[in-house]
Amino acid sequence: MNPLRTVTAVAHRGAPYRHRENTLDSLRAGLALGADAVEFDVRTTRDGVPVLLHDSTLKRLWELDRPLAALSAAEVRGLTADGVPTLAEALAVTGASRVMIDLPGAADRRAIRQVVGLVQECGAQERVYYSA
Repeated sequence: MNPLRTVTAVAHRGAPYRHRENTLDSLRAGLALGADAVEFDVRTTRDGVPVLLHDSTLKRLWELDRPLAALSAAEVRGLTADGVPTLAEALAVTGASRVMIDLPGAADRRAIRQVVGLVQECGAQERVYYSA
C-alpha cells in the first residue's frame, strides 16, 4: 500500500464564510478557492423540485419560518429573491467538478428518485456522489 494518500478538499456547502451556504455564489467561491469538490444539501419543494437547502425550513438562513415541504419552487424563489438554487442550477455552476449531494433528514424514495433522475438528465452521474 502506498503510504502517501491523495487528499481531496471538499468545500462543505461551498464557501459559507464568504457567501450564504448552499447558494450558487458559495459553490463558485468554494471551487475558486481550490476545492476539488463541493458538497451541498438537497431537499425537495412541495411540487417536487430538488433545491439546495440544509434545513427543513427557511428560518435560519432566510429568516422566514416557512417549511420547505409546504412551498412550491416558485414560492421559494420569490421568498428568497432567487437565493435558493435548484439542483439543476447547482450542477450547471459546478461544471465538471465533483459534487457530493447530501440528502438530509428523512428523504423519501420519491425525493431520492427525483434527485437521481435529475442528476442523470443533467449528464452529471459520473461526477456526483450521494450521502444521506
